Amino acid sequence: MMEEMNPIMQLAFDYVESTNTIIFLTGKAGTGKTTFLQYVKQHTRKKMAIVAPTGVAAINAGGMTIHSMFQVPFGPIIPSNTARPEAHFSVEKKELLSSLDLLVIDEVSMVRPDILDYIDLVLRNVKDSSYPFGGVQLFLIGDLSQLSPIIRDEEWMLLNRYYTNQYFFSSRVLQHSPFVRIELDHVFRQKEQSFVDILNEVRNNQISPPSLAVLNERHQPDFRPTATEPYITLTTHNSIAQKLNNEFIEALEGEVFDFKATIRGEFPKDAYPTETDLKLKIGAQVMFVKNDNSAEKLFYNGKIGLITRIESDTVFVRCGNETKDIAVQALEWTNIKYQLEEEQINETNAGSFAQIPLKLAWAITIHKSQGLSFDKAIIDVSEAFAHGQVYVALSRCRSLGGMVLRNKVSPHNIIGDPAIALFNNQAHAIKPDRERLTLDQERYRQFLIAELFNFAPVKSKMEGFEEVVPTFNTEVVTVAEKLTRQLHTIDTDRIKKAAVYFLQKLEAFTTSLHALIPGLISQSSTKKELAAKADQVMQLIMARITLMIHFSAEDFTVNAYLDLKKEAQAKSVADKSRSYVKALNAKPNEELYKQLMQWRVSMAEKNKVMPNMILSEKTIAAIAEKLPQTLKALGAIKGVGQPKAVQYGQEIIELIRAYQQASQPGEAEQKSLF
Repeated sequence: MMEEMNPIMQLAFDYVESTNTIIFLTGKAGTGKTTFLQYVKQHTRKKMAIVAPTGVAAINAGGMTIHSMFQVPFGPIIPSNTARPEAHFSVEKKELLSSLDLLVIDEVSMVRPDILDYIDLVLRNVKDSSYPFGGVQLFLIGDLSQLSPIIRDEEWMLLNRYYTNQYFFSSRVLQHSPFVRIELDHVFRQKEQSFVDILNEVRNNQISPPSLAVLNERHQPDFRPTATEPYITLTTHNSIAQKLNNEFIEALEGEVFDFKATIRGEFPKDAYPTETDLKLKIGAQVMFVKNDNSAEKLFYNGKIGLITRIESDTVFVRCGNETKDIAVQALEWTNIKYQLEEEQINETNAGSFAQIPLKLAWAITIHKSQGLSFDKAIIDVSEAFAHGQVYVALSRCRSLGGMVLRNKVSPHNIIGDPAIALFNNQAHAIKPDRERLTLDQERYRQFLIAELFNFAPVKSKMEGFEEVVPTFNTEVVTVAEKLTRQLHTIDTDRIKKAAVYFLQKLEAFTTSLHALIPGLISQSSTKKELAAKADQVMQLIMARITLMIHFSAEDFTVNAYLDLKKEAQAKSVADKSRSYVKALNAKPNEELYKQLMQWRVSMAEKNKVMPNMILSEKTIAAIAEKLPQTLKALGAIKGVGQPKAVQYGQEIIELIRAYQQASQPGEAEQKSLF
């Protein structure tokens, strides 16, 4: 599907890649929102992360939960303009968030407005930016006609004074931030136009009497599927689904086979894709809960079949009219976490859940069916209690002919929300086109120019080094702020001239920092912390110098900036030659220490003794630090003594003198400061 994107999908991808405009991607069930997300994940040049409101949604989207990524507190979050929730974040988490370009929130229909405001506050603070979400582009994916946020009455009593409704679009940040709404309109799941039309009416809470009559023709109150018909019942309450599954499996004769899940590391319970203690019988109706990633593609998430036999660690499942059994063994789900490595955001495996990828499938709740597709389903929405439940249930079916209604659907079952209807009516004003895209691309270009000349992140890391570069604020930060206030008048030549100016200033400040930072560290009571901060400052400045060198000679373009920024950050992090942490942790005259250790090994082999009988490692380190020039000075070092000084002294002193002659001018002096 994605090899030849339709115009709407292409527009959405262009918005992701060439702007930083907030995007709300929506569409009816089955229009390919999840598939499009995977395409973005594979093709974007931006540093991105994916989050979702629930554990199951996060695992399905290949991301993390919002709560885990942003350490969101439980319960309602009262908006605050003064709190700094990221203050307790680890250094690694702050660096990860500060490097983000694109944040995807999947199943955003279930995200409360206070959560979105909390994310905005965290990112503004971490990025040290006044832009919405600190300049990170938000890519929101979901369908407001489906499941809503879960907010208890007592929670809403605290939040309703700040928000007009429970949905993400009533957040303060989106009320004051421009965003576009892009709707995918080609349905891939259903092929019958008449069924698609009925679903559209249900989605819009305006089902006509003729459409309702056609829908209710599927009402068969006494319908009982045969053992070979893979119907699944979709119901509103978990207790009903569990009751049905238990009744069916208990009615089956034969042995119960028990499969235990293997859980390693971190894997949240609400994200378990099936039972940890999975009890199966031959003849049980089951549903696959994972896609087959092998070349055969024998099954997919939501495919239903019957267990024909069970052998040891293998369950054999026959699906529909297929003539061969599928041999099913345990598969693994991973719990993704994001980690910043050399300025690249990489996915890491925080934990895993391994189990037979099946669950009993005579019944499932509508909530847990979201994202699945079924060929045959029995639907009971007579006890629907929330907005979107009926639409989610009906839209799980691929065809009207594959649906059976346990009870008739009445208009009062189709629960709508006036807030959603109002938002959808107003959404036409934020529907983008190619002309709007061009304007947003230019705004993005101006944003990146402002980012190029934004030295606030460097300034914020300068704490402790102000006396080394006292004019950094006036000669760099203030000048850059004045420049970026005139973005609409900055042309290519002015960008080049500004890059030349800041390049000269940064190179001069770098020289001063390198000359004086070692002395500051040596006098500090917190040497390690100050050395780490010095490394961060120098990495930021060196990355910025690389950018200034390029744009002092070449025209500024968005693609060139994004590519060069990534390269510059990776290069500055990878360059450890001037790392103050490395210098602080290094042994004094480390190269000499290594030479003496090698000499010790050769002497031990020559005398057929253990190396420690020549000299201990601690004594070798003391010799390398003190650089004795005479036998008397050497013998005075603890662990040497006069006998060993006489025995080995001449060779040791020759190594010391050769090292000193070979050392670069000033190298020993700089290392001695630590």
